[in-house]
Amino acid sequence: MKQKYIEESGYSFDEASDIAIRLRVLAGEIFNAKASLKWLKNQMFADTACGEYLEMIAQQRGISRKQAVKSQGELTFYLEEPIDRDVIVPVGTSVATADSEPVRFVTCEEGEITAGNTLVSVSAEAETAGSSGNISLNKAVVPVSVPAEISRVTNREVFINGEDAEPDFELRERIRSSYVNRSNGTNKAYYEQLALSVDGIAKVGVVAKARGAGTINIYVCGRDTAAAPAAIAKLSELVNKQRELNVDAQVVQADFVDYEMTVRVKAKSGKEKSAVRDKCTEAFVRFINSIPIGGKLYLSVLGRYLLETDCIETYEFDASMTDREVSGSQCFRAGEVTVEFE
Repeated sequence: MKQKYIEESGYSFDEASDIAIRLRVLAGEIFNAKASLKWLKNQMFADTACGEYLEMIAQQRGISRKQAVKSQGELTFYLEEPIDRDVIVPVGTSVATADSEPVRFVTCEEGEITAGNTLVSVSAEAETAGSSGNISLNKAVVPVSVPAEISRVTNREVFINGEDAEPDFELRERIRSSYVNRSNGTNKAYYEQLALSVDGIAKVGVVAKARGAGTINIYVCGRDTAAAPAAIAKLSELVNKQRELNVDAQVVQADFVDYEMTVRVKAKSGKEKSAVRDKCTEAFVRFINSIPIGGKLYLSVLGRYLLETDCIETYEFDASMTDREVSGSQCFRAGEVTVEFE
């Protein structure tokens, strides 16, 4: 712009002059306009849209983003010793983990430690939805708002079925699938789309004639856990209302097949082993979770996931690892991970 101005006017100007300032401002505005137009163009297509704009495109296909789901479990409250009266643990009693970023859990029903007893177990759920609420045994141990008589609390069962809100890449894949596998009210795609519309269900496999002619089994699960009973009940209700006439359709929990990874890698220069191990583990879990129910596991694809971490130069899988395929009622789940170094 400066050069063009000089060519057209025949005059040069100082960088601190009024015209130089105006040209810089104008150039900035033109750049912002072009960037905004490029961004807006990206929001017009499912392959490049993100966030709320991707949701708008999904709505045009009758698809909505699945929301986060709270994890479910059980909390056990203890007295130091038996007392001669009942102790009530009210609904909404709060307990947290002892982590640097605590996760809170609240009771869903009232519990009662009767006179002469020392404990009661009460069903509970995470205070906020998401996978962070999936915890192992004896993690929820910090009383937040409990009756004064309670001396100790813990979770004697794991909290499971917590799911994060559906990420853009999964929603984008469902939009693509709605174009490729068109639902006609009777085919496999119809039942898949129906199942994936339910919060807490991340994977689905449909098997026709599973129990004979006129039957359909719809196998479901979460990303890496079993689907919550509430999600299965909701889907079963939907299927019963919207299935074809004279078709016996059942919603069934998919069986998990654990797959372990043992790999020897050469880390890139300057990469700490602990960080490389964490990155490789994350890549393995992400790869396993990407395989659908009844899908195939290819080591070549897993290798690509590992290389995409950008922290290793080479990898070599243990001889025990092979390509595998599971039945239409099964789903892979990440097992134990061993990362060795050259």
